[in-house]
Amino acid sequence: MLTYIQTHNMEAKIVDLHSMETLGRLIKSGFPVEKVEVSLDDTHFAIYFNESVSDKAAQVKAVHDYVKEYVGEHGDPKEEYQFSFYRERELIDILHFNDPNASYQITMEIFGKTQNLRVQDVLGATGDYTIFSENFEKIGGIFPFTPPPTNRDGTLVDPEDMDGYYGEVYPDFNNESIWRVEPQELKPYLPEILNKVREQMNSNAESFEVNLDDPEDVTFWAEQFEISETDLKKAVLAAGKSIDDITAYLQK
Repeated sequence: MLTYIQTHNMEAKIVDLHSMETLGRLIKSGFPVEKVEVSLDDTHFAIYFNESVSDKAAQVKAVHDYVKEYVGEHGDPKEEYQFSFYRERELIDILHFNDPNASYQITMEIFGKTQNLRVQDVLGATGDYTIFSENFEKIGGIFPFTPPPTNRDGTLVDPEDMDGYYGEVYPDFNNESIWRVEPQELKPYLPEILNKVREQMNSNAESFEVNLDDPEDVTFWAEQFEISETDLKKAVLAAGKSIDDITAYLQK
């Protein structure tokens, strides 16, 4: 369905009511939202709940359920979409669609019942992972230890010389010893959480392959690599279907 809207400069513009361009207005009109900011390419949405919203997790879930169906019907399946949720200055959650590496969806028995959990580095690249329940409630987090700085001979750096030190974080899910967990009630579940995340990471890695039998997939990856479809097919024959292997092959 098409309709006319007035843009900020008062010019008339024809807009598809069921497009990603109008999703921000639909969210604002359908939920207790003060404002929605949308990126120019209609892929990043910043959603600000009203101050009166108390059950934040329930509202995030409600918006998620609506957006998931909407993106599935009207979004680009090869485009990554991000929805950030705020109340005043508090960042509540960030949800991603069509980005399998943004979070890890795991299922396990925890606190006496089987639950679908989301393990996510909400801010990205911090190494600290929040664990959300299937109802979008924060139930805890896992955090890798920051390794202390060492001198060339392996001794620890004198604390007086550590001003401004921000050690690198290595979220190695194969090494249980580097992780601390909060609250402590989650500690017995840490080994399984890490194992489930590893399984999800391996599954995601396997899905990043070129399918030569799918013309749309071939076109998409050819554009990503900025090569012709013929050259992409040659690369697959030489290096295999894995995106990582193709990338290494093309960089030679």
